[in-house]
Amino acid sequence: MLVVLLATSLLVVPPFSVDAADDLDACLRQAPVQSPPPINWGEGVPQMWSSTPPVPRDTVRAYLSQVRAARACFRTLDPSRVERPYLGNIMRTFQVETALLAALRRFADAFETFEDARSYLNAAPNIPSAEGTRTGWIRALHQDQGFLHFRIGNLSASITHYSTALRKTSEHEVGLRVTHLLDVGLLHQYTQDYQSARRCYTRARRLAREHDRTSEEHPSEWARLLYLQANLLLEETLNTEFDRASLRRARDLARKGRSLATSSDRRIDLALALSESLGYLGSFDRAYALNAEVRRYAQARDDAQLRAFALLKLGVLHMQTERWTEAESVLNTSLAIAERMGNLDQQRRIRRGLGRLHELQQNWATAEDQYRAGVAVIKRYRESLTATQWASTAFAQWRDVHRGLVRTLLAQNQPRAALAALDRTRARYLRDLRTRNRVATQLSPATRARFDSLGRALTDVRNRLGTDSLSDATEAALRARKASLMANRQRVLRLDSARTPRPSVDEIAASIAQQDRTLVSYFLDDPWPVYDRPPRSAAFVLTGDTLQAVALPGLSQDSIRAHVNTISSLFADRQASRSISAMHFDLRPLRALHDHLYAPVAAHLPDGQPLTVIPDGPMFHVPFSMLATAAPGGRYDHEQARFVLHERPTALDLSASLATDTSATRGDAASSSSDLAAFGVSSFDSLRPPPPSLPSSRADTTAASSLSLPPLPGVRSEINALDRLFDDAKTFLDEQATEPAFAAASQEADVLHLASHALVSPSSSLRNAFLLHPDSSSDGLLFLHELQTRDRALPLAVLSGCNTARGTLRGGEGMAGLQYAFRIMGAQSTVSNLWPTADRSSVALMESFYENLRAGQPKDQALRQAKLTYLENHPDNLSPFFWASAVLYGSPRPLQMNASDGSSLRTWGPVALALLVVLLGWSIVRFRSQLGLDALHQQKTPPV
Repeated sequence: MLVVLLATSLLVVPPFSVDAADDLDACLRQAPVQSPPPINWGEGVPQMWSSTPPVPRDTVRAYLSQVRAARACFRTLDPSRVERPYLGNIMRTFQVETALLAALRRFADAFETFEDARSYLNAAPNIPSAEGTRTGWIRALHQDQGFLHFRIGNLSASITHYSTALRKTSEHEVGLRVTHLLDVGLLHQYTQDYQSARRCYTRARRLAREHDRTSEEHPSEWARLLYLQANLLLEETLNTEFDRASLRRARDLARKGRSLATSSDRRIDLALALSESLGYLGSFDRAYALNAEVRRYAQARDDAQLRAFALLKLGVLHMQTERWTEAESVLNTSLAIAERMGNLDQQRRIRRGLGRLHELQQNWATAEDQYRAGVAVIKRYRESLTATQWASTAFAQWRDVHRGLVRTLLAQNQPRAALAALDRTRARYLRDLRTRNRVATQLSPATRARFDSLGRALTDVRNRLGTDSLSDATEAALRARKASLMANRQRVLRLDSARTPRPSVDEIAASIAQQDRTLVSYFLDDPWPVYDRPPRSAAFVLTGDTLQAVALPGLSQDSIRAHVNTISSLFADRQASRSISAMHFDLRPLRALHDHLYAPVAAHLPDGQPLTVIPDGPMFHVPFSMLATAAPGGRYDHEQARFVLHERPTALDLSASLATDTSATRGDAASSSSDLAAFGVSSFDSLRPPPPSLPSSRADTTAASSLSLPPLPGVRSEINALDRLFDDAKTFLDEQATEPAFAAASQEADVLHLASHALVSPSSSLRNAFLLHPDSSSDGLLFLHELQTRDRALPLAVLSGCNTARGTLRGGEGMAGLQYAFRIMGAQSTVSNLWPTADRSSVALMESFYENLRAGQPKDQALRQAKLTYLENHPDNLSPFFWASAVLYGSPRPLQMNASDGSSLRTWGPVALALLVVLLGWSIVRFRSQLGLDALHQQKTPPV
C-alpha cells in the first residue's frame, strides 16, 4: 500500500570563498562539496542493491577511497591557522562514506562509520565551524542511520534514530520538525501501530498550523501529509475494521493532496491512493483511469517498483469487478517484476492476492499453492535477518498469508495440516524474542566466535558478488556459497531452539495426553471487506489420540467482538472502570459466547478434564471460565448462573506448541521446593520522569513532569503475609523493592510476586510498566522492554496489579501486556488481571490461590478452586467482575512450596482476621486509585 519511502535531506555545507589557504583548498578539491559523489543518501542507495545498479560498483569503491583521503587531508590541518569554518566538510565526508558503504551492502561498516562520526563530533574538536553545525550534523547522522535501518527491515532501530533526529531538531526549524514527525509516523504505520502513526500525523498538522505554514505557502509539505493520512486510513480500514466513512475520508484527502502536489512523483502517489479508495467505494471507472495514469508514468520513468505496485492494485480492482482472468494475468506480471527486483515484501503481497483470487473461485488446491509460496517468501525474509531484527519486524502483517493457507486446508478437509499451519502463525514474535535473548546470553565464546566467523565470510561473499566483472559460473558458485553460509549461521544462531524446535501436532498431542488435558485452538476468520466470502472459522479439539476440526459457521472476529463489547461498559470503554455500572456483567453476551465458542466443542471434551485454550482475536479480552453455561434467571441474575468455571479448570496459552512447555525447573513439584520473591511498593511520593537513556520512539519530545500517585497501604500487609506463609520467601518492600533487587531476585526465585501500581498502555506494549522504588541507579519504572532482555526458566509470576493481563492486541501474540513480558523473560506461567477487581475479591482470591498451590494443586485447579471458594463465601458479590479477572497463562503444572511452620491462614485466628481487614481497606484504596492511574495516562506516557 505504501509506495513513498522516508525522505532524507542532506545537510548543506556552506559555500566557501576563493581566498582560502592553499592547504584547505587542496582538501576541498577532494571533498564531496567540490566533487559530487556518485551516490547520496536517498533512493540511490537501495537502487545500488539491484541487479542493474545505476552506478558501477567499482566507481563507488573508487570514490570511497577519495572521500577517506579528503577526510585525512582535513584532519592534518592545524585549526589554529585556518580562519574559515570547515568542520562541516569533515562531517560531510563521514556522511558520504556511510552512503557509499550502504550502497555496497557493507552495512556493518556503515554503522561503524556512523558511530565514528558521532564520536568525532562529540569529542568537540577545536575546528572552526558555522553556527548550528554540530547540532545539525547530529540530527542528520541519526536521520541517515534511521533510513538505512528502515531499508534493511529493522523498523524498531529506524524509529529510534528518526525520533532522535526529531529531538535534535531546533524548535525554530519547523519544516524539518514536520518532516521528521511524518517520518516517525510512517514507520509506526509500517509496524501497524496505527494509533502512534495517527498521533504523529496529527501533531505534524498541528505544528504546521501553529506556525502558519499554510498549504498555499508550503504545498509540498501538505501534499505529503495528506498522502500519508489518506494511506493510513486505507491501511487501517482494510487491516482492522472495514469502514466506508474512513474510505471516503481517505478519498477526500487524496483529492486535496493531488491539488497541492508540486512534484510528479507525489501526484502519482496520491493518484494510486485515490484509485484504491475509489475502487473500494465502487467508483470503478475512475479507479481504473487513475491506475492507468500511474502505470503510464511508471513505464515512462522505467520505475519497475512503481509498475509492480500499480499492477498489484490493478489486480485487486479486477477481483472487485470479478474479472478473474485479467486479475490473474496482471498479478502474475506484477509477481515476475517483484521477483526480478528481489522485493520479498511485494512478493508476499502478490502471493496473498493470487491466493485470495483462487479462494474466491473455490480453486482450493491452487489457492493453497499460492499461499504456500507466500509462506516460503516470508521464511526467506525471516532468514535474512538477525535475531535483533526479528524482534522488531511487524509479523502481524504477514499472518494473512498463513491464515489463508489455514482456510484452504480446512476447505480440503485437512485438519492436521491446518492446525500445524495455524500454530506457525502464533507466538512467533515471542519465540523470536526468546531466541534473541538466548543469542545474547547463552552462546558460548567458541560458538559466538564461529557465528562471527560465518558472518565475516558471508560479508566477503557479498562483497565479491558486488563486483562488476564475474563470469556466470563464478557468480553461481558465490550465490551457492552465500546460501550455505546463511543456513549455517542460522543453525548456529538457533542452537538451543534447534534442540527444541516447534513441536509437530503429534508431539503436542502426546504432551497433552501426558498432562491429562484437552487442548482447543480457535481460528476466528475475518472475511475480507468488499468480497463476498463467508467466514470459515473453526475450533481444533486435540486430545492424546484424536484431532477434530469443529466448524463454527457464521462466526467471525467482528461477531465475537460485538458480543464482548456488550458484556459491560468495562469492555467497550477502558475508562469505564471508574463507573459502578462496570461491575454489572450482562449474562446474555456471556451466554451467546458460550453458545458460539464452547457449546460446539463441549461434546468432544471428557467430563471435568482440564482444558487448555488457545484464544484468537477478541477472545483474549474474556476469561474462558467466565462463559455462561446457564443463565435461567435473567440478564443480571448471577446467583442462578453457571459458568465454564463450574465444569472444569482452564488455562490459556498463545499457541499449541507453547502448551508443551513443561521442561523441568527447580519449581517442578517433583523437584526441590520453590523459592518465592515478592516485591511491593506502598507509597509513591512522586514519579520521576523517565530518563533519556531509556529507548524511546515517541515523537513527542516534551519532558514528563513529576506525577503523584495514591498510596497502597495494603501492599505492606500483603508482602508481610507472603513472608509468613512461606519459609523461603524473600520479600522486598518499598525502599528495598528496586530494579537492581528485582534483576537479582528474578534470576534466582522460582515464583515472583509483584504488588504495585501498573501502567498499561492501550496502544503500545512497550509502554507497559510496573512501578518499583527508584534509587540512585534506576528510575523505578520496570518497562516491558527491560524484561525482554532477561532469559531464564521461571515457573510462575503473579502480577497482582490492575490490568496486568491487558495490552496491545497483536495478531498471533495475544495481548502484549506485562504477563507477555514475563513469558518472554522465561516465565512458564503467569497469573494476571484483565481488569481492576477493586474490592476484597483480590485479597480473598490471592489468599486462597496460594493456599491451594501450597497444598500441591496444579495452578489452573488452584485458581479455579480459589474462585469457587470466593463464590461460596461471598454471595453478595457474584458478578464475574469480582472473581473472573485473574487468568492463568502457560503451564498448569503444580509447584512444591514450603509453608512456614504452623502458618496456615485458616489457623491464624484473630491475626488472620485483622490482616484481612487491613487488606480489604487496601483493596478499596486500590480501586479508588484507578482514577489516579487514568490521570497518569493522560499526563504522561512511558517511552515506547
